[in-house]
Amino acid sequence: MDGGKKKLLAGVLIALVIAGAGLYSWWQKNIIVPAGQMNSSQAAAGNGLAAAGKADTVMVYISGGINKPGMYEVNKGLRVLDAVNLAGGLTPDADVNRINLSEIVKDGSHVAVPLAAAGSKAGDGTGTSQEKISINKADKNQLDKLPGIGPAMAERIIEYRQANGAFKNLEELKKVPGIGEAKFNKLMNKIIL
Repeated sequence: MDGGKKKLLAGVLIALVIAGAGLYSWWQKNIIVPAGQMNSSQAAAGNGLAAAGKADTVMVYISGGINKPGMYEVNKGLRVLDAVNLAGGLTPDADVNRINLSEIVKDGSHVAVPLAAAGSKAGDGTGTSQEKISINKADKNQLDKLPGIGPAMAERIIEYRQANGAFKNLEELKKVPGIGEAKFNKLMNKIIL
């Protein structure tokens, strides 16, 4: 092969490489879709993700009276109780009376499980002035701390409980002699069953 043919062959090879690179570049531009124009199935296929897998989950941050606080990816429609169980369950000092465990978890939400006040166990009906008092479990001294309930009224509440069993709802407290609508309205936010 003489020098002219070698140059021609080298030129043709260079032209083919350049043409191939141009063709490859054009092909890449045509298969890459800008993010704003991509539908969910194209995005999932492009990223190697299953489209349904991410669409059915939400992220939630769980803290407070649980064993493993942190960020959790959970299925859509999951309840707070389920999310708390995923986070290792409740600690002994968690106050479940102050959180709605049946609420559905939403994406980006923060589930903060409250802790019981120092010196009392969660939900035992004793409590401090900030805690609600259980009308089914509290003794005479605890009931006496409620607004408008003196020692005599506390005794009547206990007598009613002994005669009729535990209160089935808060409204039943109005059946105790001396507790009318006005007194009940003052107590309503300070008592639990």
